[in-house]
Amino acid sequence: MHIAITRFPTVPAERDKDFRDWFARSNEQLHAVVGLRGRRLMRAPDGSYTAMVEHDSAGSFAEMHKAEAISMIHHGLGCILSNSRQVMSYDVLVDFPTAETCSGDGHGTCLCESP
Repeated sequence: MHIAITRFPTVPAERDKDFRDWFARSNEQLHAVVGLRGRRLMRAPDGSYTAMVEHDSAGSFAEMHKAEAISMIHHGLGCILSNSRQVMSYDVLVDFPTAETCSGDGHGTCLCESP
C-alpha cells in the first residue's frame, strides 16, 4: 500500500465551507480511479487540514496524477487557497490488519485461534 499525506495551508474562515465542499466533490471525481483505496480529510484541534490518500501502490498514485480530473481538482483548490500544499508519500512497510468477528465457519478473516 502507498499513502500520501497532504498538509494544507490555513483555510480562511470565510472559505472553510468551500474547501470542504471542494474535497467532497474531488472524492466524487476520483472514485473510479484504479488503485485508489481511500481519501480522507482530517482537521486538527488547531483547525488545520490534512488529507490522507491510500493507493494500492506508488505506481497507481503516479497514474492518478495523469488523470484529466486531477488538473481540474487542483485548479478548483487554487481558487480557494492561495498557498501551495505540502505532500509527503510513504510506502507502507508494516500494516495492522483489521479482523472480522470470528464465526468459526471458515468465512472472513479470523485472527483468533481455530475452535
